[in-house]
Amino acid sequence: MGSEPKQPDGLISVLLDANAEFGDRLDAAMDLGEYDEPAAEQALLRIVLDANADEDLADEAGNSVCEIWSRQEKYDADLVARMHPEARKFFD
Repeated sequence: MGSEPKQPDGLISVLLDANAEFGDRLDAAMDLGEYDEPAAEQALLRIVLDANADEDLADEAGNSVCEIWSRQEKYDADLVARMHPEARKFFD
């Protein structure tokens, strides 16, 4: 029986790779919402805090951050205020 890697390193590297296929980056942003590891949250935050991020990517990443924070009963108003508008909408 194989074990899942503790941290979703593959998804993180795809998400943060600007040269990766865009659809793969969207899928990675969506899938990272299933992980509670700090590295996953930090990677998603890099996208949602980038004002120049693609709207669709910011949307998926914002939704995933919202999922993670909901499970952790966490909320950071300062971070939310700095998020890309497409990501911020999940927290309004």
